Amino acid sequence: MPPSKEQIEASIAALHEGARSWGRHADTMDAASKSASAQSLGPFELSSLASLTGLVETYGELQEKLARLLREGAANFDAIGSALRTAADGYEADERDAVHRMRGIY
Repeated sequence: MPPSKEQIEASIAALHEGARSWGRHADTMDAASKSASAQSLGPFELSSLASLTGLVETYGELQEKLARLLREGAANFDAIGSALRTAADGYEADERDAVHRMRGIY
């Protein structure tokens, strides 16, 4: 039994809401990435021995890695949202075309 019009509409709406949700999460991760990039600690904030032990460099590497991973996560979340939007748009177009064809038959 094929899905009803209401089921199809609900499924398409769910895809659109999923896309918006992934977009919001991408925005959150992007903001976190910018915040991580802005955090800076040097020898003054860490300790006088931080430069001698390599802690300043290690902190900088960790900070950059965290910011990069958050940027990559945001990009992946955006891609998921985009894929969901594309799927929803495709299903909407298919449904519109199918309804149009059926009306033309009868």
